[in-house]
Amino acid sequence: MLAALEFSDYAIIAVLVLVFGGAAAFSQRTPAGNPRLEREVHDLQQKMDALLKFHGIQPPPPPPSGISREVEDLARSPQTKIAAIKRYREENPGVGLAEAKGKIEEFARKNS
Repeated sequence: MLAALEFSDYAIIAVLVLVFGGAAAFSQRTPAGNPRLEREVHDLQQKMDALLKFHGIQPPPPPPSGISREVEDLARSPQTKIAAIKRYREENPGVGLAEAKGKIEEFARKNS
């Protein structure tokens, strides 16, 4: 036979549901833009550009393929094609799987 639960048992269960439900909702929230952090990153980029210009250093031009050297190296081998797609998507947030796959396959086709 089932034991009868007292009011305090229901209260404990309710607190647990609220705590775990709140934690799950908090972990699933989308990060809002942090204006202070964005401003600091922008300031650092400007300072880096000024330092490079002062010292006469030109940043390397982007590769003609439009993907990073690391992704190019991974895309050259059929064994690391999936890793190249994953890395490309990490470097380009918002790019879908099909688009990344197409970009990597196009590079591999042109450079094989």
